[in-house]
Amino acid sequence: MTTIATRLADLAAAAPTAAADAAAQRMQLYALDTLAVTLGGTVAPSSAAMRRTVLSACGKSESTVFGVGRVTSAWDAALANGAFAHALELDDDHRVAVLHPGAVVVPAALAVAEAEGCPGDTFLRAILMGYEVTCRLGEVFRGSQFYHGMHPTALCGVFGAAAAAAVASRLDRDAVVRALGIAGTQAFGLTEWRQDGSWIKRLHPGRAAHTGVLAARLAREGFTGPATIFEGAGGFFRAFSFGEPLDVGVMTEGLGREFHALGTAIKPYPCCRFEHGAIDLAIGLHRAGVVPSEIDKVAIRIYRTDVLSYHHVPKNVVDAQFNVPYAVAVALTRGKVSLSDFTPAAIADPSVLALARRVDVAEDADFSSKYPAEYFVEIALTLRDGTERQVLSECPSGDPDAPQYASDPDRLTREVEQKVRLLLTECGFCDRAEALICAVQDLWDAPNVSAVCALLGEQK
Repeated sequence: MTTIATRLADLAAAAPTAAADAAAQRMQLYALDTLAVTLGGTVAPSSAAMRRTVLSACGKSESTVFGVGRVTSAWDAALANGAFAHALELDDDHRVAVLHPGAVVVPAALAVAEAEGCPGDTFLRAILMGYEVTCRLGEVFRGSQFYHGMHPTALCGVFGAAAAAAVASRLDRDAVVRALGIAGTQAFGLTEWRQDGSWIKRLHPGRAAHTGVLAARLAREGFTGPATIFEGAGGFFRAFSFGEPLDVGVMTEGLGREFHALGTAIKPYPCCRFEHGAIDLAIGLHRAGVVPSEIDKVAIRIYRTDVLSYHHVPKNVVDAQFNVPYAVAVALTRGKVSLSDFTPAAIADPSVLALARRVDVAEDADFSSKYPAEYFVEIALTLRDGTERQVLSECPSGDPDAPQYASDPDRLTREVEQKVRLLLTECGFCDRAEALICAVQDLWDAPNVSAVCALLGEQK
């Protein structure tokens, strides 16, 4: 019987084509970004709690926990590193799928690749497969799971992690099908973190990565999972569609020829991707000479996501990462948005909050009808002298479809490398930035991933 899972397994177990290898080599960009973000994320307070928990009961020493070394099992390493990867809100994001593939897929793929001793090109192929499954599944829902209190990164990510772990483990077709079935029954992820700023959102990618590794290993030992995990009467689509129509054809259309993974965007700012267009516009206004004290009011039109918040004073650091008035006020005031803007002290800055109180946000029906295929955001600025400024963003920076990358194909790579340098310096790992860039560039021809893991596992 042909099902979506069997179609995906056919691709995962097939000999790589020239097109697939070209796409896999392009995954070096996403590997570099995610690995740097994960290493940086080890300094977050939530990461300390995760590290203590994992290290208190270490399993077999087969995979590296970032900042600790090769100390525990592949699934526990994936759990910890996945949580680290999402701790700073800097991990990559797919516009149409409305989720973060890297924080789930890369930790799962790396943990298994290290444990199995597989070469660098296999690791990159595993990442490609994991992203492809995660992103295509996200495109089926296009963010609708958020409307029901569910987190797409976690729900869809378990399948991508399983696919990546399966490729890194060199599972055959039937075992890949089993792994997807086993992973699907463990899908989870609630969005209640928004109420009090708790850390459960950061747990989601780690737990999904853990699930993927566990699923692949159970499948390797013969544990069974349903081939109809996606479309079956008791499957994923029915459970998480909440009665809404789904475009399930996107799961297999052009599979193996068109790589949706390559539409993944890189985050330049450590906050929710949905507000990046507004931040781009605000930074542009700052650079154009707009002075905060001269601003009378700011009116923002944006699309509906059911994720962002629009109140004028952030309730806590996590809330600030999703709060449009705060992020725009920071960008207008400082001309940039960085990690230092998301601390308890920073979100209480009187000058920023005074401006945030003059920022009003409205969800626009026309913009919402275009989202997530398009990311329209508008800022209308009124100065105290009556001067008005109006600017529009059609696609935020970091997205491969943004116009600046069409004329300069290498620009995104340069931006990622610069992000790695700045991020690791800010987090206290400046001595590893260039080495990490070089190690990832060499991955395609590397006999294994040990050089990357040794670099990332070294204690601070």
